[in-house]
Amino acid sequence: MQKLALLAAVAALPLAAPSAFAQPAGDYNWNGSYIGVNLGQGNNADFDLDAELDVASGSTFFPGALAGGTFPTMRRFDGDGWVGGIQAGTNWHSGMFVLGGEVDVQLSDISSSIAIPNAPGGAANNPDGFTDLNFEVDYFATARLRAGVALDRILIYATGGGAYGRVDFDRNYRVGTAEITDSTTSDQFGWTYGAGVEWGMTDFWTLRAEYSRVDLGSDSFDTSYSDGTIGRATIDTQFDVIRAGANFRF
Repeated sequence: MQKLALLAAVAALPLAAPSAFAQPAGDYNWNGSYIGVNLGQGNNADFDLDAELDVASGSTFFPGALAGGTFPTMRRFDGDGWVGGIQAGTNWHSGMFVLGGEVDVQLSDISSSIAIPNAPGGAANNPDGFTDLNFEVDYFATARLRAGVALDRILIYATGGGAYGRVDFDRNYRVGTAEITDSTTSDQFGWTYGAGVEWGMTDFWTLRAEYSRVDLGSDSFDTSYSDGTIGRATIDTQFDVIRAGANFRF
């Protein structure tokens, strides 16, 4: 709820200056800096998991046939969710061409979850058990170059650069009637590319629509349990973003 309240507040910023919409049309100059807000959707999210559970031979939680065993899991999870945040950048305009740089920070609800029945161990060894796996992109940020062609008040551009994001990973194991839960956070670094179109609505305000592909790369981590069991996992995260935004130029 806090994320949604923040996004609603920043999305309302352009409405604070209605007098700016009365600017006349003319030859548009894209030079200068800007700051703005955006809101959109994260789609086609792929969380690729390569995990292994090494159960300790003397485990008190994973008993019987599971003790001392190794149980690998390779899964791809599909997800989606909303995104929204702020961006800031600078443009240099010469002739028809516009070059620039931009950074943005995004809150995110992109997530996916799955329940794997009889895991770990299979139906024979764990008939009433399951494993729940949950992923969520908590936030991400990018630093990008932009290059485009200006057709008066319309700017068509391509963009690309580096990306950073934080992914939350939660696991819940059930064996018989007992359950154990753990969670971890993965800081991932990767890249992004995309394209968009921006409209110079006035000398001070612009509106835009943008598509981008974000690949946060992969991160590996281990989880140790009190009985000596070790869980290992590698997560690779990537997703599409379609968003609309508004910028104030200065």
